[in-house]
Amino acid sequence: MKVDIRDEAAAYYDYNPTAPDDIPFYIDRIPSPESALLELGCGTGRVTLALAGHCRFIQGIDLSPAMISICEAKLAEAGIPPSKAKVTVGDITDFGLGRTFDLIIAPFRVLQNLELESDVDGLFRSIRRHLAPGGACILNTFNPNRDRERLRREWTRESEELCWEVTLAGGRITCHDRCPRMDTEKLILYPELVYRRYEEEALRDETVLKLVVRCYYPDDLENLAAAHGFDVVGRWGGYGGEVYGEGPELVLQFAEGS
Repeated sequence: MKVDIRDEAAAYYDYNPTAPDDIPFYIDRIPSPESALLELGCGTGRVTLALAGHCRFIQGIDLSPAMISICEAKLAEAGIPPSKAKVTVGDITDFGLGRTFDLIIAPFRVLQNLELESDVDGLFRSIRRHLAPGGACILNTFNPNRDRERLRREWTRESEELCWEVTLAGGRITCHDRCPRMDTEKLILYPELVYRRYEEEALRDETVLKLVVRCYYPDDLENLAAAHGFDVVGRWGGYGGEVYGEGPELVLQFAEGS
């Protein structure tokens, strides 16, 4: 089993106020109220819980036991039964659930966390095994805000920058990022998120989450789906009607190739 890099950081995920406003988008993509959905990289259940009331069943899978534990607690607290929503620990690059799904999604740039090409290949194989006839999959990445050469020159920095801060009773939580290194040939970024929890002004906890983020440009993502035998059936540049390749996100919907 792969190491749970989110073990200590999981407790901070639900404080993030910068999560995308993507829930209405995914609700609109559900084929019917009787559909079965699969969410890859479901994390603490931000999307899982929101979609559970709009489909017959949603299955979530995530590599992090810590994230799944939080998600299970939230499902129980919301009174959503296992017959309606279920989450499990698993590797999205190699899993078998013994059933198929009408819609498979991987929100909030899950695809970009796969560092190795073999893992990306494994993801697409797993998607194909779990797509029902006529089903579709939606993958999302960010749209790089500079060209490849500028990215290579400008991305790395050792200094921290504030991503977000939330105030709690008696304290606050902050999240900073730093960008210490990248693979300039493969355009893989290695950012670090630094979470800090304060009581008044006293630092009570500091957790560093070291991530892998593989960059995709618009053509890269479409070519990736085509190389794995899928047909692109929808593309968006974000969740507010942006044109693909012009907005902040790259959102691609694809189905089994003809």
